[in-house]
Amino acid sequence: MCNLSELVEEIGIKKGITQERIAAVERMLKADATKEQIISFGYTEEEIERAEELHLREI
Repeated sequence: MCNLSELVEEIGIKKGITQERIAAVERMLKADATKEQIISFGYTEEEIERAEELHLREI
């Protein structure tokens, strides 16, 4: 059971980190940063695409 609880905790942490990264990319997009600039900060194309989807939903 310890392994299961550790796995659940790890998944939760990764999900939280991913959500924070997407939110950061979304803020950069709102500030008119280019994809190249965002990638230069270490974000991925997938994160940019997900943030763009969220950004378009808000408009």
